[in-house]
Amino acid sequence: MVDDFSRCLVSNSRMAARAITRRYDGYLRPHGLTSTQFSLLATLLLTGDQTVSQLAEARGFERTTLTRNLDRLQQMGLIASREAEKGNGRICTVTPAGKALIERLLPLWRQAQAETEKLLSEEGFDASLRVLKRLATL
Repeated sequence: MVDDFSRCLVSNSRMAARAITRRYDGYLRPHGLTSTQFSLLATLLLTGDQTVSQLAEARGFERTTLTRNLDRLQQMGLIASREAEKGNGRICTVTPAGKALIERLLPLWRQAQAETEKLLSEEGFDASLRVLKRLATL
């Protein structure tokens, strides 16, 4: 039996993730943020203050990747963090500068979303989201 690695879910999902990230980064990088950083900022803004562990769980990030991105956002003045009352964690919150940047970049994110949806078709986009959400639960 010959294995067909062109059907490897790991390889194909990584290639797709990189392609999607490049597309969104193309819109956001000129403004100093990656799509990952924008997603973190938006998550914090929508959900309120969260610990690093809560963010990692909610967004599916590896803790080291998450910490690196949060440190960068804090250096940029877009988030602030404080020690958690219990344990050794830190709690992150969006600063006014971070909120202003999200509001300024949201139309670009929407444009990237619309462009991607158009490329896949509305049905293909929705089906892709359903599959990705299902895969995230494995």
